[in-house]
Amino acid sequence: MNILIFDEASWDDRNSFGNTVSNFFCGKAWNDDNFCNFYARKKKPDNKANVSYYNLSATDIVKAFLKFKIKGTFFTSNDLKYSKSQVDFSSSNEQKRIDKLHANKNEFIYWGHEQIWRSRLWLNKYFKKFIKDNNPDILFAFATSPYILWPIIKYLKKNTECKVVLLIADEVYGSYKNYAFYRRGYLKRELKKCIMAADKLYGISDEMSELYSNRFNKAVSTLYKGCDLSLPPKGYLNPVLRFVYAGNLFWGRDDTLSKVADAIEKINKNGLKATLEIYTGASITEQLKNKLNRGESSKIMGPRSYDEIKHIMHEADVVLHVESFDEKSIETVKYSFSTKIIDCLQSGSQILGVGPSGIASIEYLKKVDGAMVITTGDEIEEKIMQIVSSPEKMLKNIEQTYKYALERHDIVNVQSNLKSEFENIG
Repeated sequence: MNILIFDEASWDDRNSFGNTVSNFFCGKAWNDDNFCNFYARKKKPDNKANVSYYNLSATDIVKAFLKFKIKGTFFTSNDLKYSKSQVDFSSSNEQKRIDKLHANKNEFIYWGHEQIWRSRLWLNKYFKKFIKDNNPDILFAFATSPYILWPIIKYLKKNTECKVVLLIADEVYGSYKNYAFYRRGYLKRELKKCIMAADKLYGISDEMSELYSNRFNKAVSTLYKGCDLSLPPKGYLNPVLRFVYAGNLFWGRDDTLSKVADAIEKINKNGLKATLEIYTGASITEQLKNKLNRGESSKIMGPRSYDEIKHIMHEADVVLHVESFDEKSIETVKYSFSTKIIDCLQSGSQILGVGPSGIASIEYLKKVDGAMVITTGDEIEEKIMQIVSSPEKMLKNIEQTYKYALERHDIVNVQSNLKSEFENIG
């Protein structure tokens, strides 16, 4: 099969999108298949797949429009390995602009960005050549960015035999009610068109699948990531317990981590007993530094490659999944299943979930054998103190979690089943 992957973000194993896509498609089950990727941000991909890329950003479109030649960058995985100088990316500057935009939430700028893509000026001979050269049988994309996704789907449906597979990873459709009136209408309309045109729909959690199945009267199957269980369960504990969080700091997760840091800092007043290490690619403001850097008790460690993160989480004693207790953040992530939960499951370390009941990811962790879960902010200090004072209980928990992951999330089975489903899309 020829599989076209689309998202605004690059296929980078260090971001949520890239990590998820690699989990589904980087394995022996897909060795005979071909992958191409169209994406819309100026960031270099970083994954182990063999991919043909077409990169075009909104800034590229505006600049090229003035020159009457809207053409993105074509390159391959081999180009990245052997001819890096031929591929130019200004990712750091763009990421700073994106972070600033998210912080200020200027809806008029978002609207302008979306109109550039809705103009379809980019859907020209260069994009069409990319599609023709790669001849996709399947389009796989997250159900988001409908201002780009819908034109792609419409073109593919009209001009190719390509089937459309969408993964609903976040409650995007419901969130549009909070957008400015001049955006929400076309976003809801175009996302609905994407979903109704899909040949196969997946939800990231059972709760998400049920929500969208009822909302659009279409079948939605739950698709969980697979676990790479090549690392055995950890059979020892460090003298100073290592708590590790690896992920983004969006949607109030930094506030919850701050409460965990408070607890560890208090525990360490009479000697160092535990540390919190935070690995994230998020832009670190002075406010975040003050909130999360607590000397030896808590440190922001910055980003690492995915392979490094896997090793770090395996060497940890406790791996964290956290969610916010803030009502607005709860509404945003209520139906989502964080991709980091699978990283926790495969780590071979003790899992600790911290977040409110009623969120899909926290409800899932409650079902995981051996996982610990804290569901109120008031419990954080007491429960972490219990973990630090009686760490030996964790070794049995770790064994139970490994068995749970092996039975339900083995990556070989996940990828084989997904490929079979792709082959049988009618």
